[in-house]
Amino acid sequence: MKPPGGPIYLLGRAATPGAAETRQFLSRNGVSFRWVDVDDDPLVRVLTPAAALDSVRLPCVLFPDGSILEGPRRFMRTRFVPATQHGAVPAVSAEDQQAYLETKLFKHELGTRVGLPTRPQHEFYDVAILGAGPAGLTSALYAASEGLRTLVVEALAPGGQAGTSARIENYPGFPDGVSGAELAASIHAQATRLGAEVLVGAELVGAMPGESGTLELELTGGTTVRARASIAANGVHYRRLEAPGVDELIGAGVHYGSSPSEAALCRNCDVVVVGGANSAGQAALQLADVARSVTVVCRADSLEQSMSRYLVDRIQTHNRIEIRTGAEVTEARGDERLGTVVIRDDAHGQEIEAGADALFVMIGGRPMTAGVEGWLRRDEHGFLVTGPDLLRDWEQPAWPLARAPLFLESSQPGLFVAGDVRHGSIKRVASAVGEGAMAVALIHQYLSTLD
Repeated sequence: MKPPGGPIYLLGRAATPGAAETRQFLSRNGVSFRWVDVDDDPLVRVLTPAAALDSVRLPCVLFPDGSILEGPRRFMRTRFVPATQHGAVPAVSAEDQQAYLETKLFKHELGTRVGLPTRPQHEFYDVAILGAGPAGLTSALYAASEGLRTLVVEALAPGGQAGTSARIENYPGFPDGVSGAELAASIHAQATRLGAEVLVGAELVGAMPGESGTLELELTGGTTVRARASIAANGVHYRRLEAPGVDELIGAGVHYGSSPSEAALCRNCDVVVVGGANSAGQAALQLADVARSVTVVCRADSLEQSMSRYLVDRIQTHNRIEIRTGAEVTEARGDERLGTVVIRDDAHGQEIEAGADALFVMIGGRPMTAGVEGWLRRDEHGFLVTGPDLLRDWEQPAWPLARAPLFLESSQPGLFVAGDVRHGSIKRVASAVGEGAMAVALIHQYLSTLD
């Protein structure tokens, strides 16, 4: 394969597992690229002969120098699943573990090849932060501004789920609203200007307590760093939609979350959005700008139960958005691509087969804490327990020290939690920012106990 020079080309099929996530990885990190659907884009004949295309794994990335980065043998959505000194990751098969590893390494190598920072510059940090959403980026900003050597580890792109929001209208200081991407870019730029180091395409692989209260973190690519204190701000990922056909069509019309890169592919399409919280409302409005129709499917009796009023008002008055409350998607159908969704409308006592080119699922968050069971205290939903809540009558692991835990401190002394991943947190951008700042103040208190 040899490109005609210039941009990076991402080659794949609409139904190729991982194509959507790879597009999102590149676009959210500001990498210029051209998406080439090998089935219907005539550019593919210029880029590569058919015989060469048959011999590579898709999606693949074609660089200006003619080199190729092939996708993993089996692409799996990555998640926070580090193996710890307390044992292997539970309920994950060896095959899935290998697929997760290959997917992480593909993303890490892609980030390196396009010039993103993927490897730490130092071996020792004052603060290591897992996740670059609003909480993590704010922690980085405050830690770096106060003279702490700060490392942020982010798997996808700065901004977290908030970074995909088309417009956040209730964040203080922006009377006309601000997109999640703009807000994330501003905090990211401010944090790095003040000295924070933000890795992208890097993930936590393993963690264990080190000497003198430090935490040793193994990152993608085999790098290990030590930190005097750490902050888990890795957030949540969307819950799976348990309906026949959905898993088989992920990346082929079915998407978890919504990003501008995916919305752009929905021009003149019929789209279904599943969910009733703010993220679903923001996605519906963003998609309605380009789609032929958008149907919002919500299990609750009304959107007002979990969506901000300003979003409800805009959705209800949009002429391309249809709302179905008291309803749920029960099946997704399609051969190579999504073509139909089945909606059970309990409110009207009917089942509907609706043509759909895309299905966006946003049905609540599941904390990215798989693999820390037996090490960090989690609640019954998997969120990390912190501060005074650790002193309740939990099962092990309990708080191990004579002193009381600090407010955002986890059951591992020196490891703090901020944002959506924390038990009892308020799932709003402003509150995540506040917790990120608070975590740094508490880290100073913690470090003073070590001196």
